[in-house]
Amino acid sequence: MTAETITETPVKAEYSRMLQARLDMVVAQLPIAAWLNPGWALVSVVPYLGMFPALGNIAPWRLAAAIGLHLINSFLANVLYRQYRRDPLDTRMWFRKLTAFQSMIGMSWGAMVWLLWEPGNAINHIAILAPIVAVLWAYASSRVMHIAIYAAGVGPTAVLAMARFLTDPSGIAWPTVTMFLLTLIYTFIQALGAARQVEIMLRTRFANDDLTNALRETRDEALKKRFEAEAANASKTTFLANMSHELRTPLNAILGFSDIIANETFGPVGTPRYREYAGDINASGTHLLAIINDILDIAKIESGKMEVEPQLLNPRLTIQSALRVLLVRAREKRQNMQVAIADDVADVFADERAFKQIVINLGTNAVKFTQEGGEIVISGRRMADGGFELCISDNGPGISPALLDRIFTPFNQIDNRYNRQEGGTGLGLSLVRGLAELHGGRAWIETEIGQGVRAHVVFPPAKAAPPQFQGLRATA
Repeated sequence: MTAETITETPVKAEYSRMLQARLDMVVAQLPIAAWLNPGWALVSVVPYLGMFPALGNIAPWRLAAAIGLHLINSFLANVLYRQYRRDPLDTRMWFRKLTAFQSMIGMSWGAMVWLLWEPGNAINHIAILAPIVAVLWAYASSRVMHIAIYAAGVGPTAVLAMARFLTDPSGIAWPTVTMFLLTLIYTFIQALGAARQVEIMLRTRFANDDLTNALRETRDEALKKRFEAEAANASKTTFLANMSHELRTPLNAILGFSDIIANETFGPVGTPRYREYAGDINASGTHLLAIINDILDIAKIESGKMEVEPQLLNPRLTIQSALRVLLVRAREKRQNMQVAIADDVADVFADERAFKQIVINLGTNAVKFTQEGGEIVISGRRMADGGFELCISDNGPGISPALLDRIFTPFNQIDNRYNRQEGGTGLGLSLVRGLAELHGGRAWIETEIGQGVRAHVVFPPAKAAPPQFQGLRATA
């Protein structure tokens, strides 16, 4: 395929598309033409039936021929209309057929001038001119969808009519021809303007159709990608849940037996180093179990299977209970950890296990990413609507605001010198947000480079909690 062919193909396609649309509009007029043409011919012939003797004495066969021509055209219009509706695809063939048919109509109207003509009768000539002028206007309003088809109708009508006028020796011939020509020119100008409007209308319609199709294809593609992503995410979630569950069973046995060996429950192990190794196994297993539990919880949240049971908790007591896990590591790094709960806070409506997990995860991050000797504050305040806002802040290195959208994604970690030293899975913040949203609350981070991190979690009041939690009022 040559470059010329490649560049011409879209042009030809556009031409065929425009031609198809124009032919559709022309064919849509055929049922109207099927009764309008013979009807107007009948109206034009009736005055010559003896009602107006001044129009002359026209032979009956001529009158019948004038009507008969348009009845034949009417029959052909119906045939073409039905054939086009069955198979409109060959546009070039149909263009030729419709152009030829329009020429037949034009010749029929031109022939009427000859059939109704009475030589030397000026009144007759003017009476003939009136319906032909009306036909010119009808062409200009109903055949401008394709200018060639319009010309195929106007041409024979104009040529035959002017030939008849010019061959008459009476003095009215030239004035009549002049009037006819002026009307023809004026209607032709009107037809050109209407044809341009049709062109603009079709191009606008095609542009809208193309845009609609493009949007539909984009939507369908987006839905397809969405369903594929949801299916992949569901498979991933199911896999993580199953694997986490299967891993915990043997891991619990490892933890149990390593604890027995480390504590020499059934007697001395002989070599102290073995007891030390057993303690390392137990510590590593405990860490691995915590990771697996986090993965399992995230998988449950994503699959909608995570359940929480909110109740009214004492935030001070619950936070103090959670801090037992954090204080050992904070003391190792000589960090100062404070709890500051506002005096007007009476309780928080939350699931106790989930609340502790949020505190532990956020507190662990604060301890992990804050330098030795740093300060960590766990605060809580009552909100205006009666909800509870938990805030865990530190004076660590902070995070670039540009990275905040990433840190709540599972397995996503922000690279800095602290997390390279401390390690981690990147699950903690994702789990915090998921647990907060299960309560109908929200979680977010505020931070600046060098200004530390402030992690916020909001728990709504009991009256604003999700509907399934309404009415729960158990106390801690």
